[in-house]
Amino acid sequence: MLKEKSAGVIVFRRHHEQGIQYLVMYHHGEYWNFPKGHIEEGESEIEAALRELEEEAGVTGVKIIEGFRDQTQFMFKEKHGLKAGELIRKDFIIYLAEAAPGTDPKISHEHNGFAWMTLPVASKYIKFKNLKDILVEAEEHIKSLK
Repeated sequence: MLKEKSAGVIVFRRHHEQGIQYLVMYHHGEYWNFPKGHIEEGESEIEAALRELEEEAGVTGVKIIEGFRDQTQFMFKEKHGLKAGELIRKDFIIYLAEAAPGTDPKISHEHNGFAWMTLPVASKYIKFKNLKDILVEAEEHIKSLK
């Protein structure tokens, strides 16, 4: 079994009508998730999360929200590339960041689409329970900032 570590970011914006919305990416036509990816040599977790956000969604200039860092672990069988067929255990570190209200992502070739979703909608589309739970924690953290 291979072990990997990734970092990502839950990006939210405040919409004047719908309230808090989260950026959720559609990955390879298979599942919805947050921008994330491998931590490169010499890179901090936050640097990796922000780099992946820019690479996958074209989003920069977000404000990292202090006091929120979560971690989860999952296993999967790689479907693409040189590691196809390998069982991988991934440690996933996730941060929280606020984007400006008019932020308009430009997705990379890694994704088929994106949406800004409220918590109830995102909870229906996000496949993995651990990520749904982290999203609930993120919303609670955002609301506690007021």
